[in-house]
Amino acid sequence: MAKFKKRFIAYGFIGLIALAIGGKLVATSANTASLFNYINKFDAVEYGDDRLIPELEDGRYSIKTDRDIKIMQLTDLHIGGGLYTAKKDRKAIYEIVTMLQQEKPDIVILDGDNIFCVPGPIFNGGGTFNNKMAAKVVLQIFEHEKVYFTTVFGNHDTESFDFTKRKGMGKLYENNKYEYCFFQSEFSDEDNKMPSVTNQCILLKNSDDSIRKVVMLIDSNDYISRSISASINWEYDVIHEAQIDWAENTIKELQTKEGHDLKTLFFHHIPTGEFETAFRELRDNNWNDTATTKYVEGVWGEEAAEKIDGGRIWYGGIKDRETAPEDIDQFFERMGPDGMNTMEAVFVGHDHTNNAVVEYKGVTLSYGYSIDNTAYTDIAKFGKQRGCTVITVKNDGTWSQVHKNVYTDYGASTDKFIKVNIDDYYQEDVVDIKKIREGR
Repeated sequence: MAKFKKRFIAYGFIGLIALAIGGKLVATSANTASLFNYINKFDAVEYGDDRLIPELEDGRYSIKTDRDIKIMQLTDLHIGGGLYTAKKDRKAIYEIVTMLQQEKPDIVILDGDNIFCVPGPIFNGGGTFNNKMAAKVVLQIFEHEKVYFTTVFGNHDTESFDFTKRKGMGKLYENNKYEYCFFQSEFSDEDNKMPSVTNQCILLKNSDDSIRKVVMLIDSNDYISRSISASINWEYDVIHEAQIDWAENTIKELQTKEGHDLKTLFFHHIPTGEFETAFRELRDNNWNDTATTKYVEGVWGEEAAEKIDGGRIWYGGIKDRETAPEDIDQFFERMGPDGMNTMEAVFVGHDHTNNAVVEYKGVTLSYGYSIDNTAYTDIAKFGKQRGCTVITVKNDGTWSQVHKNVYTDYGASTDKFIKVNIDDYYQEDVVDIKKIREGR
């Protein structure tokens, strides 16, 4: 009898767990259907007769025109996809669609952390591990709005506890049923135990088929291992040597065909150590420009991290304290002015309240505005950092960028779903160099 009771209790406990998991799956499916219905209530973006369509040529996507090409960078969408983030997911969708409709970009580059599938309500997650389902919400936004886009992945797109791993997520975005997603994985370092996936080269061309600019997406990967502890402890990976080899060989091949050097705009999620080095150089020089670093615009809202362990912003390999940040990987060294000299600018996300832009050794290092309404405590209530980066590439190869705020620049309602404060960042410790220089 006692043995029967033990079995009954054990089976009952297992049954309760199964019911809980099943209940969450049902709730997640219902929430996803609700988000799809919400997306479908918006009108699609209306383009003119000169709309650009990415074309697959010789195995690589090209965009061909003689007019300006407008690229929108969106980063850290952080769609939770679960029951606990339902309201914040709707708010994020509203913000994204507002910017798409107002800006009408030729293409959008999602710069990682499209989703945020972590246990909820702890860590502010949605309560689902189904990252594939959350990614389908992201894909539906652009399919319904009829806006061409591609993506790199960030650290949150494939957490250690998520159902679908990085290669599987890449296959989802490559699925031909998604007409407006032109992502394709051109390289994956299969020999690495943590293979990167979202490496892609896009060519911006003039009508005579000459290349005006190379746009290259580099997977900055996620964590140093698939362990849960690596995720929890923010043990971020770096750009792998095999990826740098691929980028170098790809650009050399293009330059040989063109007969001259080419300049490249790079997009990846996690900043390299050079972002940290440039920040420290300015800070240590009383926020005045140095011989190697010039401040352009924006703020560092991650300055509050100074209080945690000696001062840093977030970058790949941040746990490696024995190596100088700029020496942790060789991406900048090989692509930048001391290497191939193809690197003209690097656009990143990851640091949600940073939107600073600097020139470091002649290369533009630019943080994008985030969309994140979930990961940071109460971040949904503050809108000053929430928006996009618009990059305009002219037919002579020159380019410009501007940060746009969804509330102040595009007129989104500040009380849509959650009342938003557009006067302040959610942190108090924000470094605004312009205010410092003006003595305010």
